[in-house]
Amino acid sequence: MRNLLFSAAVLLSSAAFGQFGTQVQITVQSPTNTDNVSVGPSQCGATSSFIWRVAGTPCTELSLWITTDTDCRESASAQTAGSFRTLTSIPVSTITTSGGSATATFQVSNLPIFSTTTPTDGGAGVSCGDPGLESTMRLCAATKGYDALGSCSSTVTKAATPLEITYDTKSPDAPSIKDVSSLDKALKVTVDAPEDALQVKVVALLEGVVVSEEQQGVDVGAVRVEKLQNDVTYQLEAYAIDAAGNQSLASAASEGTPTRTFGFYERYREAGGEETGCGATGGGFAGGGMLAALGFWLFSRRNRS
Repeated sequence: MRNLLFSAAVLLSSAAFGQFGTQVQITVQSPTNTDNVSVGPSQCGATSSFIWRVAGTPCTELSLWITTDTDCRESASAQTAGSFRTLTSIPVSTITTSGGSATATFQVSNLPIFSTTTPTDGGAGVSCGDPGLESTMRLCAATKGYDALGSCSSTVTKAATPLEITYDTKSPDAPSIKDVSSLDKALKVTVDAPEDALQVKVVALLEGVVVSEEQQGVDVGAVRVEKLQNDVTYQLEAYAIDAAGNQSLASAASEGTPTRTFGFYERYREAGGEETGCGATGGGFAGGGMLAALGFWLFSRRNRS
């Protein structure tokens, strides 16, 4: 019986050792799970978000701060270079109830490069939105875990990789419009964007007045600008937008005219139809069916108009 109790005590002690001896791990990343995020003047009145994760059982709150220093120390006050801004700490209870992960935010206008007390990366008195300022900062995180005996360790655990925050005021180069295709009450615009562009925006103007615009990611493909009138010629301009929200100057202007018939033909082509010539119709059933569909579509459009 004594041996049985002794064995049980040993097992319980081993379990406790495993529980308390497990090292705490911290991760801070962007909402897209990358190690960097870019912000710019367009976000000066807003917040930017990030995700913190804590694996293991911490015994102290999760401290968060942003520094202009080249690396993260054990605490904000221990940063020996540049300036810093502390963020709201995450209590142990919140870490537990959230499952060890949640989204938090920081105020862009409160980044440490805008410190009025420590002249760094632009000097004292620099405000969010001022031009000509580019700087990379680091969002740091730290806490403590339990040691093997169940006591709160004196060793500080930091995030292995801090989240890099880049404040960028530099606009990307202007894109170029490579091709414009006519659609029914719309135009399909192919834009050649610079490498640092995240999105492109295409605007359609009529006599200098913007009548329609469309914005999308650079990896989506051609931009479809809708809500236009057929047989009206529009001027088109394209803009590049980077990850910090900076917008480029306008591209060289192009022109496009939405047309009713070509819009149908363009959709037919996108659906996998043949291009031109004998291969398109072949005099056979497929070609005749396509022409018949085109004739019926045009006839019904005229009756409705």
